[in-house]
Amino acid sequence: MKPEQIQIAANELLQLINDAPCPANEVINAYTRSRRYIGSKDRRALTDIVWQTIKQMPTPEWLKNYIPQKELNAMRGESRTILRVNGNREQVQKQLSEQGIESTLTTLSPLGLILKKRTNLNVIPEYKNGLVEVQDEGSQLLALSTGIKPNENVLDYCAGAGGKSLCFAQMMHNKGKIVAHDISAISLKELEKRAKRANTTIINTTLHPTGLFDHVVVDAPCSGSGTWRRNPDGRLKLTQKQLKDVIKKQSDILNRAKQFVKAGGKLHYMTCSLIADENINQIRAFLRKNANFRLCHHQQWTPATTNTDGFFLATIQKTK
Repeated sequence: MKPEQIQIAANELLQLINDAPCPANEVINAYTRSRRYIGSKDRRALTDIVWQTIKQMPTPEWLKNYIPQKELNAMRGESRTILRVNGNREQVQKQLSEQGIESTLTTLSPLGLILKKRTNLNVIPEYKNGLVEVQDEGSQLLALSTGIKPNENVLDYCAGAGGKSLCFAQMMHNKGKIVAHDISAISLKELEKRAKRANTTIINTTLHPTGLFDHVVVDAPCSGSGTWRRNPDGRLKLTQKQLKDVIKKQSDILNRAKQFVKAGGKLHYMTCSLIADENINQIRAFLRKNANFRLCHHQQWTPATTNTDGFFLATIQKTK
């Protein structure tokens, strides 16, 4: 495609993204799949124009009351592709380098590699045999900060496709028990495939959890505001009503999840949000209503302060 043709296509895509209720990447994928003449090089040039244009669009005024300007500025930068290594990361780094895939070590997580350029991971042996998974450094730190140990009993209450469950299994050295729950059977099927690829045997999936656990992890649905560096259209599409609705949903999920925490056990509440009402304010509201839980610690990782996606973790313990 000629440069002017790419620009015309980008303008068309931007209009489609603006009108669509779904995320921009879904619109882009559908657009390029239906136009086979767009090769990989042209697709990259097209998507780069679209993402850069979206990142430069002004933030809705109401959001500026919820997210510091320094974070909004940081999310205009480029996102990084980061792998979590399920094994010796220096050795895996060397193996990838021999295939022409260059990387650097993450400085905060002991498990991560930062790829220097985009690559198709589906075709490399290290991905096929479960040695590497795509997972942001902040997400790795989030899992590591729970302090989950081998031989413990863990309920991943909003497991999705299992990124956190797989990291917990690595932390537990494949010893203990992880029950992964989600309302989506399709997501749990994907988790089962990923667990098999990673040679993990301690993860069981269920739509209906029962019992009591040492750790209950709630990776709650949220605004996704911490991921706007890689999903910049989310900043433009989030509404005040959607934020209010998701805060209510988070509260409901916490109230359901608390029943699975044994006495002395811990409830880990996580989001990929930078908005306090979804994070520490949500936990404070929970603690006001549940006197038998106490706050152990909480932490926030952000694009501006840690150069990761934005994540929040609060660990609360059931006292009786």
